[in-house]
Amino acid sequence: MANGQARAAENIAKFEAWAAERQVAGDWADYIRQGQLNRTEVAAECGFAKSVLRQNPAVKTALEALEARLNAENILSPGKREKSPQTQDEAASSSVDRRIITINNRSEQRVKALEEQNAALRAEVLELREQLKRYRMVDDHLAQTGRMVRP
Repeated sequence: MANGQARAAENIAKFEAWAAERQVAGDWADYIRQGQLNRTEVAAECGFAKSVLRQNPAVKTALEALEARLNAENILSPGKREKSPQTQDEAASSSVDRRIITINNRSEQRVKALEEQNAALRAEVLELREQLKRYRMVDDHLAQTGRMVRP
């Protein structure tokens, strides 16, 4: 298990990767709640606990800097966030759809990796069974004749 400093470094790397991904996708609106980034969503997307956003100084500083930058770009400003209820519903449903697709893609990748691992293990089991069959034959011959079989 990694020590605290290593986990802190992993968490800041995850957060920075998430922020870069959001910047490319341009879907900041999906993560804004009450004029700031939704901490629960951010932590869930990054794959760490929400407490990391408060307790890890590097992540906390990076989050504050990101929010300051988004405020400067008027992405977090309340004036820009005022939308009609229908537009908010559409945005929420498209956000949910994108997240479901992302989760499904991750699940599919995991299933594929597990299937590959399963195939490798099955091949190994088959090879070991063949070895066991040969060793049993040698053992039976040795038990009956008292002599080793030449390979």
